[in-house]
Amino acid sequence: MLGFLKDFLKIGLATILQMLIAFSIGTGAAAIACWYYSIPLGFSILGGILVLGLALALMSDSIFD
Repeated sequence: MLGFLKDFLKIGLATILQMLIAFSIGTGAAAIACWYYSIPLGFSILGGILVLGLALALMSDSIFD
């Protein structure tokens, strides 16, 4: 039982870290684009959400597989 919990937490934390990195890269890239085109930086969050949604869609077992 303890081994299962360790594996479950290991996989869960790795996935959360991957999603956090994807969100950060998307937000950073969108922030650079917003800064370059003089768009308010608040819109850069949309870039992070877009990249996060794309990453989740590609990681899941869905019609994209």
